[in-house]
Amino acid sequence: MREAPAALVQSDGVTVWVNGPAFCMGRFGRNGIDIHRAPGSQLELGECLFCTHAPTTEEDWETFKTKMNELYGVTVSDKHRPDRFNRRRNAHQ
Repeated sequence: MREAPAALVQSDGVTVWVNGPAFCMGRFGRNGIDIHRAPGSQLELGECLFCTHAPTTEEDWETFKTKMNELYGVTVSDKHRPDRFNRRRNAHQ
């Protein structure tokens, strides 16, 4: 695991962004997960460390949190969990 850079986690109830000092480290949205390399290594190695391009599920949310921690040492709190997953969870209680 890498040493955790300063990261700002933000969400709007639909999309979650994890922004580092100079780039978007990760994004979780309706249509996929994007976890990117730092800009300096993207030309040589490609942009994605872990990316998917399909509609996301609750399992994908857990994967996103795990991968952000594994790849960058960043903890993404469930307070940023997309609203659509919270509605489903509340409907089953």
